[in-house]
Amino acid sequence: MKVLVTGGAGYLGSVLVPKLLARGHHVRIVDLGYFGLGHLKGLTPQPEIIREDLRNVRTSKALGADIVRGCDCVIHLAAISNDPSAELHPDLTEEVNVDVTAILADQARKAHVRFLFSSSCSIYGEADGEIDEAGALHPLTVYARSKVTAEQLLQQLADSTWSPTILRNGTLFGHSSRMRFDLVVNIFSLYSALHSEIKVFGDGLQWRPFLHVGDCARAFIHFMEQPAPRYTCYNIANENLRVVDLVKVFEAQNPRLKVTHIPTPDVDRRNYRVSNRRMLAEGFRARMSVEVGADEMTDAIIAGLVPDPESVFYRNAKWLKELTQIGSKGHRELIDLLETMRHVTATVKD
Repeated sequence: MKVLVTGGAGYLGSVLVPKLLARGHHVRIVDLGYFGLGHLKGLTPQPEIIREDLRNVRTSKALGADIVRGCDCVIHLAAISNDPSAELHPDLTEEVNVDVTAILADQARKAHVRFLFSSSCSIYGEADGEIDEAGALHPLTVYARSKVTAEQLLQQLADSTWSPTILRNGTLFGHSSRMRFDLVVNIFSLYSALHSEIKVFGDGLQWRPFLHVGDCARAFIHFMEQPAPRYTCYNIANENLRVVDLVKVFEAQNPRLKVTHIPTPDVDRRNYRVSNRRMLAEGFRARMSVEVGADEMTDAIIAGLVPDPESVFYRNAKWLKELTQIGSKGHRELIDLLETMRHVTATVKD
């Protein structure tokens, strides 16, 4: 297949693309490069990379058609990801997460191209018990609301000849060539490895569904290669855990670990567990537990596989704020400079 991956240079995309290539698929990546593109240059075979701001499809129908043309499937990952980033720029979040999604999906529908959309279990927000795909949606943040709106627009486009596949991903964790340290398991891995201390804000009793980034990538491939999935939406998750359960994982991993609980007046209302029975019935099963992923992350940090891991570069909201202050004209130059410096540093070390 020829597969278009939007946001293919991001945290999830950087894990997905090599897996697609390994299975013999031809990959076209469209990515603005907020977090660099250099980490993709060593892939063999090389994917086709288009550095483009996808918001431009709102004013250029030809661009949207050109991006999709010749593809058998679109895997739409591009988004303003996580709650702090979305809260920072609500209008930008609406443009990228909603408007772009609707336009690309419509182009895919007109071209009879499969369309897989990366949604989030965060759309459930606050729920009692274990919730399945038919459960009530209760989005509590700008990010979650953008995903709900995008899902609704996709479902409105569906008809008897074309239907999207929506994967509602759990909270991701694990190593990627484009790392993020604004995800709870990855944050705990970072501070456990470097400082033997992790901080828990509030009581830590909130439930979350967790999913290794590699399993998430495998899920997209699984559903892409399914000729006709039975449903439109799937919860993609491995295990439901509370934050205090994560603490126990890291305490077992690091006997020196100090756990600091910090009271907070702003209670995190997000609290949900999800059922993955529909995913399992479709033949997909996750492989990587939080325990295994925590070991993987800690090893990667200690081995120096992540340059300067405490940099804001690995925190989406903080990095987006830096780029906003620099301005759109300067952010590419800054990213290119950073990637050049990383390349020089790696060469000197070798």
